[in-house]
Amino acid sequence: MPDPLIQTDAGPTPGWHSFSTASLEEAARRAGWQAAANTLFPSSVLEAAGAADFFGAVSWLRCGEVLVADFVSTAAEVSRGEEEIAEADLWYEACLQVEGDCRLAQGGRFIAVRPRDIVLYDSQQPYVMTFDGPYRQIALKLPRAGLRDRVPGIDGLILRPISGQSLPGRFLFDFVLTLCDEKAESGRAPLAIRLGSQITELLAMALSDMVSDQPLSAHRQGQLARVKAHILAHLDDPALNPGAIAEAQDMSLRSLYELFEAEEVPVSGWIRTQRLERIRRDLGDSLLASWPIATIALRRGFKDVAHFSRAFRAQYGISPRAYRKARQG
Repeated sequence: MPDPLIQTDAGPTPGWHSFSTASLEEAARRAGWQAAANTLFPSSVLEAAGAADFFGAVSWLRCGEVLVADFVSTAAEVSRGEEEIAEADLWYEACLQVEGDCRLAQGGRFIAVRPRDIVLYDSQQPYVMTFDGPYRQIALKLPRAGLRDRVPGIDGLILRPISGQSLPGRFLFDFVLTLCDEKAESGRAPLAIRLGSQITELLAMALSDMVSDQPLSAHRQGQLARVKAHILAHLDDPALNPGAIAEAQDMSLRSLYELFEAEEVPVSGWIRTQRLERIRRDLGDSLLASWPIATIALRRGFKDVAHFSRAFRAQYGISPRAYRKARQG
């Protein structure tokens, strides 16, 4: 059967898009729904009884690198096994339960997700999500690196429900629900692009509110968070380097290196990655379309344009010029 989302989803068309199984033959509804969901999110498997009675509808909005998807469906089970997981699935996902109940299992934990609950789960781990009846759930797909940088110890927060009645949870829940309920307004470009950073920050704030409850290396996590915050605050300064960071944080250079030993990259690599991420976002920003690439690279802390170009290609597998052309059409 033809994929109902591929052409629309792959293109640069801004605004909200939608898909419903109501347009499909009864026998094709479950397969169509799974194809639609797998176009938007990392692959999973759908199980639903009664093909003739199954119904699903989804509306989605791309907010920069964040995807917001508003799902409504009849009873179903969605599972993601080891065979569906790919190395490129570098996402965290969060569900905001609006109506109906959900049971979610991942990493040996099993929780019930009630209306106004918010739950973070990991695309790199198997999970099972069960809905025994009709439901509405808003799902978020967010870049893994962005949340890890903002929330130390984030993996300890997987499947720990955030109440949408708490102050940080309410900020996020009501903000996202309003976006979904006010589609005509929230889908306007370039507003939608900037909404992604707000969603990320609100989710990070809600998750960080729970970090104090985590028993794992609280002092180390706090110290690492302060160092990363200092780096991000001075990221555009070409003089930023490990020595300057250690001095500003009143620690030895050795202590700084040790602090990053548990990270995916050393401190110098983390600085470079963050600079490249800022530049990548700038290259996709229509408001900066007239800026020379060299100017963007230099203002983001790189001292040498040729070195930047090599680093960008090594990180993303494409030249800065080709990336900008692809993003801005």
